[in-house]
Amino acid sequence: MRLDFLPVDSLARFAWALADTHGDSALAIADRTINELEIEGSLLVADAWRGLRSMLEDILEGRIGRDSLTIH
Repeated sequence: MRLDFLPVDSLARFAWALADTHGDSALAIADRTINELEIEGSLLVADAWRGLRSMLEDILEGRIGRDSLTIH
C-alpha cells in the first residue's frame, strides 16, 4: 500500500475510525503497527502507516475537523 494510491478522504476516514474506536490509544496502535511492519520488511506499508499516524495525531489534537481535510 502506498499513500499516492490512497485518496486523502479514504485516509481521513480510516484515521477517524481509529480515533473513534481507540481514542488516544490509536497512536500507540499505529506506532506498534509501524514497528511490526518495519521488522517484517514491509517498508512501503510502514510509510503509509506513518502518514496515517500523522493524520491521526492531527485529529486527536483538534487540528483536523471531521468534515474538513484542511490542516490548520
